[in-house]
Amino acid sequence: MAFGYESRDASGTLIHSTEDSTFTLLGTYTANANTDHTFTGVPIMPTRVVTKLMLNQVNGDDEAYVHQHSLSGSTLTATVPTAAYDDDGNRANTVKTFFMVFGK
Repeated sequence: MAFGYESRDASGTLIHSTEDSTFTLLGTYTANANTDHTFTGVPIMPTRVVTKLMLNQVNGDDEAYVHQHSLSGSTLTATVPTAAYDDDGNRANTVKTFFMVFGK
């Protein structure tokens, strides 16, 4: 039987689990493919975690990247990672990314 929610970083380390403690969903934000975004008004709590999901994929056999992010104060910034640029320097391989900010 499945229960709860957990999020892990790229190396598999557990970042957030509803099994350990209860977090409140503070907000959801969507960054469109291949563009940087700044989201303001993110609620502030003593402890916050950000999780993200890939919403779409790129066409063909190219690699797909999700946005990098930073959370400072009430601002969530989503940026296109350098690895997502094509050979001509265009932002071409980042997919639409869905962010969830949890707090407690």
